[in-house]
Amino acid sequence: MNSRQKEIVMIAQTMGEVTIKELASRLKVSEMTIHRDVDALQAQRYVYKKRGAVVFVDVPDREKVDFYEGEKREIGIKAASLISEGQSIVFDNSTTALECAKFLDASQKHTFYTTNLETSAVLSKYDKGILYCSGGYFFPESNGFVGTQAESFVSSVKADVCIFGTGGLSIEEGMTTPYPMHTALQRAIINSAKTRILVCDHSKFGKVAMEKVAELGSIDIIVTDSGLSDEIFEEYSKYVKIIR
Repeated sequence: MNSRQKEIVMIAQTMGEVTIKELASRLKVSEMTIHRDVDALQAQRYVYKKRGAVVFVDVPDREKVDFYEGEKREIGIKAASLISEGQSIVFDNSTTALECAKFLDASQKHTFYTTNLETSAVLSKYDKGILYCSGGYFFPESNGFVGTQAESFVSSVKADVCIFGTGGLSIEEGMTTPYPMHTALQRAIINSAKTRILVCDHSKFGKVAMEKVAELGSIDIIVTDSGLSDEIFEEYSKYVKIIR
């Protein structure tokens, strides 16, 4: 591991998740150079790449090959079970919200709203669902739409439930995102629904990403996986309902 790669690991560890663009800017090298470094670090399981971002991997988790893919699937299944017949639901651009969309009850009627391309493709297959999609600037790192058009679309929605992810979650800083372009959009999504459900794996707890989105008090329910320790579960449960 060279000195630049060590810096990448240190930055990722501090932030939990950081974009390739931000790393290139901080380290004053090209994004292609960062991609090469991250590929080498991913092979050693120090970090992994996710849609243009770099996610730090804690030491106990480095033997896990799937990097929480299984956990996200189980979180998605559980979150989908919380949706009731006839509800309207907003889905953000996160991969865990996408997993929730995959496991909804196809026999139920729902109204869907999303800013994400992959999620819209999944939701379009529900015969009894009504689907609305935002426009806006397409952001490849999250495979979704951002910007004023997407924000305006979400702000006009008054839904029953919103399902959304986060780059980091801490008691002090609340929800944070590594993508500044998502900050205003995430806030609009949180304000778009009566019940706000955060879906995130245990690695996001205690992490702080680049920009603050909202306080813990803005969340009604957190659905996470069994990898969350009892200590952290008890600590965060003082502020918000957690389903583990």
